[in-house]
Amino acid sequence: MLQKLLISLPRSYDSIYSVIEHSKDLDTLEIQEVVASLKNFELILDRHTENSTEKAFTSLNIESKSSKNGSFSGGNKSQKNWKGNGKNWNNKSNSNPKPNASNEGTKTPCKHCEKLHYGKCWFEGKPKFRGCGKFGNMVRDCHGTQPVQKVNYANQVEETGTLFYACNAMTGVKVNNSWYVDSGCSNHMTGDEGLLIDIRRDVTSKVKMGTGETVPVAGKGTLVIETKTGRKHIQEVMLVPGLEENLLSVGQMMEHGYCLVFGKGMVTIFDDWSLQNPIAKVPMTSNRCFSLTMVPATQLVLRASVTHSLQTWHKRLGHLNDQSIRMLANQDMVHGMPSLEKDFAVCEGCKLGKQHRDSFPAESTWRAQFPLELVHTDICGPMQIASMSENRYFLLFIDDCSRMAWVYFLRNKSNAFECFKKFKAMTELQSGHKVKSLRSDRGGEFMSNEFLAYCSEAGIQRQLTVAYSPQQNGVAERKNRTVIEMAKSMLHEKSLPYEFWA
Repeated sequence: MLQKLLISLPRSYDSIYSVIEHSKDLDTLEIQEVVASLKNFELILDRHTENSTEKAFTSLNIESKSSKNGSFSGGNKSQKNWKGNGKNWNNKSNSNPKPNASNEGTKTPCKHCEKLHYGKCWFEGKPKFRGCGKFGNMVRDCHGTQPVQKVNYANQVEETGTLFYACNAMTGVKVNNSWYVDSGCSNHMTGDEGLLIDIRRDVTSKVKMGTGETVPVAGKGTLVIETKTGRKHIQEVMLVPGLEENLLSVGQMMEHGYCLVFGKGMVTIFDDWSLQNPIAKVPMTSNRCFSLTMVPATQLVLRASVTHSLQTWHKRLGHLNDQSIRMLANQDMVHGMPSLEKDFAVCEGCKLGKQHRDSFPAESTWRAQFPLELVHTDICGPMQIASMSENRYFLLFIDDCSRMAWVYFLRNKSNAFECFKKFKAMTELQSGHKVKSLRSDRGGEFMSNEFLAYCSEAGIQRQLTVAYSPQQNGVAERKNRTVIEMAKSMLHEKSLPYEFWA
């Protein structure tokens, strides 16, 4: 609104417009300050259009027009302006000077032009124009009768006196919870229909806006707000389309039994006239308004429901594929899984987390007959981002018979030997079987002297792959990919950072 006001100024206001634009911050500048500056500048323009002579110098100087038109006895047109000192042109002293010419302190104003000067008045016998009060002016040449361009917006602000009235010309409705306590408003008003309940449409009233426009009232409703003492209902709030701010009428609140006390830079609203139950204290803002923020009470009806969908169980099971989920449901392999619908769409987490290269060729068809008869192992890492516990590797152990897998997180590859001893002790005790064979690649963590000596003492057969042939350890390599894709799918689904990969 401030920029619109400055742009609409006429050309005569260019100087004050440049001063305001280059010396003030338009984002924080109040519109009242600009209006006051424009009014002062307008008074200056009106004073300069009078074409009057400075009265501080009229008693000393004589205009050139007076000398040219024979106001002195010499009559010489080439003479300059002279200062009156009580002497004649023949340089002889005047024995009897006139009282109004010998001493400046005793001069009397001229009865024709009301100015102090010497000699005969130039305007004696000339008509005086009634429009501007000047001698010799014609109607067509007089600038005093022409209308002076003024800032209409500044006049509107002066007439209304409140800032939010001046903004009523805006077409957009700003939804907020701020209500202005207004003593000049006859009724509670708002432009947001969502704040009211129980709206009655049978209202034929009209509201006159600050711009002079008359707007019909769309209805009357009730505003429900939350307070520390419970819910409060404000009745008969008018719904005025196009009203930007919410207004609380002081008079209407007093009619409903409320008491408002203004003073000390705030207004205190009491529940009754006993002044014992204060409801709110509204401090005065910088623009001398009282803005009260009220949170409307929301009316909600909640219902608990559970939707069993294939997508939900797909996410619960680590983004398992469609075929495997249906097999789990058909064979009752998961407790509590309901019957699921047939439609299934690939989720965004699977698209981002399961991108991969072509799989390795099929390995040997031999499978172990007993648990721990053959154990596959491999280390995956280092990860680009460390986990929350500063781990960058994880170690996998897969039983060839049951395909059961165990995962251990490592900070360094050198910890693989300690993890293997923990794994061997735990699985042998829990299953009652012994680890007989261990298949791995030729990584340094599996080829250390301690690792080889421990397997030799325990009678564990070592199956080592050929260098640069990960296909020979395809079970562990494929499990690495499965575990990584599961973790990445979960991270992408919930938009979590990679620090949570472990």
